[in-house]
Amino acid sequence: MNDENQKFAVIAESKNYEKPLYLHDLTFAQLIDDVVVPYQTKQPFFIDGVAVKGEDLRKIKIVRQKESFELLFCDLHSDLRAGRSSGYKVPAAEYSIRLEALFREAGEDVTSQVVKAFNERILPRLKEYIPNRQELIQGASQVFIEAMKLLTRGGT
Repeated sequence: MNDENQKFAVIAESKNYEKPLYLHDLTFAQLIDDVVVPYQTKQPFFIDGVAVKGEDLRKIKIVRQKESFELLFCDLHSDLRAGRSSGYKVPAAEYSIRLEALFREAGEDVTSQVVKAFNERILPRLKEYIPNRQELIQGASQVFIEAMKLLTRGGT
């Protein structure tokens, strides 16, 4: 998967909502616009249709979806709706547990790298974010890509 086609997911737990909250299939730009900027600037935003504020979150994790994510996600929903030919059907009560397991299996936790990219490229120019959005997101994306390359090479 090339860098422009990367997709991201967000897993969060809110003090004000009993179930885990999920977003998936976000581009890097959507992730920055819809989650990271409002979270870091203490503005309300939405995860899984629930309005949240950063201070209300017990947990937030950003995951880079692996290529296998889409197929496994479709399989999970198929098993939930209709089951398999063997008759096995995922009970709805297990959905959150299985979805979180899918994020762990077919995703990579990149929260630190995304926050680093935000802090290095967007935060210093936050007042210029709207008029320079594309430039700032591209810069943050480059920092993120370099951080991920270091991780795969075993660097820190």
